[in-house]
Amino acid sequence: MEKHHSILGVQMNASTLRFCDTHISLIASELCNYQPITYPPPDDFYVSVDSDGKPLSKYCDERWDFHAYSRSSFNFNIQKLTPKNKDLLKQVTFLYLYHMPLFPGTVKSIQSTFKLLSKLCKFADLHNITINQIYRFPRLASDLIDFLSPPQHRRVLGILNALLRAENVLGWKIADVAFIEKLVQLQISHIPVQNAYIPPRIWMSLIRSTELVMDAFEMKQAAFAKAWTWVHDAYRHNIENGHSQKSPFVNAGRDTSVKGQMKPSRAKRRIYRGGATVFFEDYGIADLLNRWVGYIPTQKYELQALSVYANLVRDCAFTFILAHSIQRLGEGLSMRSDCFIEDDDPTLGKVALLAGETTKTDPDSDARWVVPTSVERAVKILNFFSRLRLDTTFKVVPQDVQINPYLMTGKIEHWGSGTSSIKVYQWDLGKFVELNPLAFPEKEFIITKDDYNIAYQLTPTLTEKLWFKVDGSWSFNAHQLRRTLAVNLFASNVPDEIIQWMMKHKTVYQSYYYGRNYTRLITNANASDAVTVEANRSAVRELIEIAENSIGDSVHATGKNLIAVNTLKLIEDRDYKKLEELAKSGEASCRRTLLGFCMTQSCEYGGVESAVHCAGVDGKGPCKDAVFSKRNEKGLKALYDANAIELTNLIKNTPRHSKLKAENEAIEVYFHATSQKC
Repeated sequence: MEKHHSILGVQMNASTLRFCDTHISLIASELCNYQPITYPPPDDFYVSVDSDGKPLSKYCDERWDFHAYSRSSFNFNIQKLTPKNKDLLKQVTFLYLYHMPLFPGTVKSIQSTFKLLSKLCKFADLHNITINQIYRFPRLASDLIDFLSPPQHRRVLGILNALLRAENVLGWKIADVAFIEKLVQLQISHIPVQNAYIPPRIWMSLIRSTELVMDAFEMKQAAFAKAWTWVHDAYRHNIENGHSQKSPFVNAGRDTSVKGQMKPSRAKRRIYRGGATVFFEDYGIADLLNRWVGYIPTQKYELQALSVYANLVRDCAFTFILAHSIQRLGEGLSMRSDCFIEDDDPTLGKVALLAGETTKTDPDSDARWVVPTSVERAVKILNFFSRLRLDTTFKVVPQDVQINPYLMTGKIEHWGSGTSSIKVYQWDLGKFVELNPLAFPEKEFIITKDDYNIAYQLTPTLTEKLWFKVDGSWSFNAHQLRRTLAVNLFASNVPDEIIQWMMKHKTVYQSYYYGRNYTRLITNANASDAVTVEANRSAVRELIEIAENSIGDSVHATGKNLIAVNTLKLIEDRDYKKLEELAKSGEASCRRTLLGFCMTQSCEYGGVESAVHCAGVDGKGPCKDAVFSKRNEKGLKALYDANAIELTNLIKNTPRHSKLKAENEAIEVYFHATSQKC
């Protein structure tokens, strides 16, 4: 086994490590798992805490419990590894939790990486070596490819590359450059079945169905609230006064005192003469329940209709939000009651936003999603049900939830069976639609020939799904809403950079995944391929701007002119056609960034949202492909000042604090390079 760094080196590495997840409602820096003294940490170092912040799992434990963060855990016994490989697996898992460049945004997001790393350790065990020795045996590259499934090949390559970049912290590597290149040559091409693009007719049917449910509810909202509250008060009264039959609608008039609790002065059981049938009629919601959840008066399950209907309206509002926000399902489920905000933009006027936590590749505890103003209505409906349920539950509600409830609150009312947790953790759009045929008539979601053609053009791999056929019924999942909106944004000429920001991805090319084949939609609608052409023309315009303003407005970060001589000649000759051909082929590239421009067609760091890597604040020096534009000065000054104000209100060393601090350092580099005052 390779030797680790010296003790001094390990301690230096450990000084930069911090527990990266901040989703727990306590101050991270005050918890015992916040910062290790050394790396690897001692066996008695606590890697996790419970919901109250008390120590939970130690580094030496076979299972690390992170349920207080994201209902997840890491089981180091599952692969029955040898002690040496198990130890190395712990080291690398720990680094994913404590080294920000590796941390994917949440503890839960590390799960898939952990499973693949466990599998690599098992592979090493089968060959009687440790995981950090694999690359020393090039012949094992072929065996490793065979050991992994094709869908895992690309993912493993990403992990190996990331860990190679972190070698100075980890102290060892699984694969060197040569071994990784060997794996690249041997990998089997795999095209995953992408989440489907929902055809416009079916998408509109889904949205219209949710709107009809919300329309009907809003007309009877006050009556529904009164009925719900009366039922809760009756239950509370009957329980507090010792009645065995708690429901106010069953065995009316019967003495149901609990034996041993009978008191001469006890209050009578609260009942409603005529039962639930008369009650719903009197409160004016019987027709509502019948229309949307098929309520028919019976002696059984009378009150279940209230809960089923509440969930229907709640889930319709939630579907409406997901369909208009490009949020992931987990991000939507984490929304709180105060998530909807409006920003007065000097150019656009009022802009509606959702604020919350992003959960994936761009960790940000205060993320923003641009939404239409109509989303406010759905948020208000969800807030209504959350507050109603929290105010009428017998469960103990945490203080932070009582103050700022989750939008998606579970079925926590006392009556009936199947009560759930206060926060909804899992939600299935497909099952929701399927189980509510009165709200979502099946005939509206039968796939027509036009639906089939549009969906196929944008998601060719859909043919692998048995349900995808003409006259078949469309099968929904929540991620389809995200991809559909992303494709529609591409097709509407929304700038790529804006889509990247809305989708919370680190690079534009991650967003391209959702927009794969989007130009076919435009062609299918008898429109031109303006999106692609405009992208190329934009690159040409940026190249011309840099070439003609290199002395006045543009500063090359490394002092070198990055435009090829032949491209400069074409610019001088105003040969736009050839310039566009170069842009199309990728031979001449230019993209706007926060600081100015990037002279490459793609970049793993993006540069749109943040300029940390462009300016070299990450310690690697200014990027050789970066060009700073003095025309960005005003916007960057405003961003710098806004960041500075926000930094004063943030806890130090949290992900957002570190992000804004690094961003301002990058802006300072920009102003220094352009000789402007910050």
